Amino acid sequence: MIKHKKYQNGLTLIVSEGGAISCSFAIMVGTGSVNETSSQNGLSHFIEHVNFKGTKNYSVLEIPEIMESAGVNFNAYTASEVTAFHAQTIKDSLEKSFEIMSELVYASTYPEEEVEKEKGVIIEEISMSEDTPDDVCYELAMKAYFGLNGYGRTILGPKKNIQRFTKSDIEKYKNDFYVAENTVVSFVGNVTLNEADYLVQKYLMPIITVGKTKKTPKHNLECLNGHLAKKKNIEQVQLVLKFPSRSYADDDNMISGAMGSIIGGGMSSRLFRKVREELGLAYSVGSYNSAFKNTGTFNVFAGVNAQNYQSAYDAIISEIESVSKNGVTEEEVLKVKNQLKASTVYSQERPQTLALLYARYYLLRGELYDFDKRIKDIEKITTSSVKAECERLSESVMATAIVGKNVKPLK
Repeated sequence: MIKHKKYQNGLTLIVSEGGAISCSFAIMVGTGSVNETSSQNGLSHFIEHVNFKGTKNYSVLEIPEIMESAGVNFNAYTASEVTAFHAQTIKDSLEKSFEIMSELVYASTYPEEEVEKEKGVIIEEISMSEDTPDDVCYELAMKAYFGLNGYGRTILGPKKNIQRFTKSDIEKYKNDFYVAENTVVSFVGNVTLNEADYLVQKYLMPIITVGKTKKTPKHNLECLNGHLAKKKNIEQVQLVLKFPSRSYADDDNMISGAMGSIIGGGMSSRLFRKVREELGLAYSVGSYNSAFKNTGTFNVFAGVNAQNYQSAYDAIISEIESVSKNGVTEEEVLKVKNQLKASTVYSQERPQTLALLYARYYLLRGELYDFDKRIKDIEKITTSSVKAECERLSESVMATAIVGKNVKPLK
């Protein structure tokens, strides 16, 4: 059973007691690349990195030494809408690990030497992403769909931004977004609500910023129908197609997920069988749904031989049109419902996954995650609801991206 507490400063605590011998927790802030301006692009991710570079009580070397000596698994990530700091620990190390994580999120000191060194690390991360063709194509597709702002910007940001970020930039951004009302703390496993409350009151409350969250800059949520190509000296061609889909707050987004699985979710999916097995046009091909707070995209991807990319594109469109026109079978729907139920059940056995899920769910939907409701939503999926979802896919409202040696925009 999930319990929660809302504090007067706006902070939310979520606790799921039991189900594991270990304990996992997450401190998640409702900000990411979508909250940045063009001059700030990359700052959310930059802050995630430099938060680990020392606090008032723990140096950059002491943080990993103490955590790893205690057997704590800890990490962080930045997404378009959230930044998360998380850990899994045995009960004996819970208090110390939460103390350190609280400090590094809300009381980092940002030593100038460490910040400058981390700029080089992040610039190498950007270079690594630029050397990964499917990453390049995904980011290009986001730009084709959303434009140059909001979701269309990369999470890592451009190198020129990273090089000029200062401690002042970090502190101003954190004062705008790293505030109590924009933060959710979640615990899952061998911990009670009272124990979690004690840790929050002792370690987080004295240092967390209190105030109003700055409004997210205005950005586009609709498909701009862009078709972009990027020439890159690689052997394969990568392509991505993006269609409008449902938001994270839409209860029917389970139908979009089912559609993604049927069309291109695995080796028995429509696209895999047609494009790879029957036509031999692609090594990798598939589809999935991306749900954001107020919008969503349905994505199709493929890695194909340079001579076959137009044929692969035509085959993908043909298969999508076939599903939209003829619908799906009862067998396909039953299979995908079983897959969705299984993944939902399996997630209940992974405390660290749940800690992150519960925090993100609350930040993006403003409500507690409900396992029983999710199962009921899966049960509601029918052949007619999936067909209706497929009918929303149209070449007339679509963005595409392609990356390869001698490529031109698709369509």
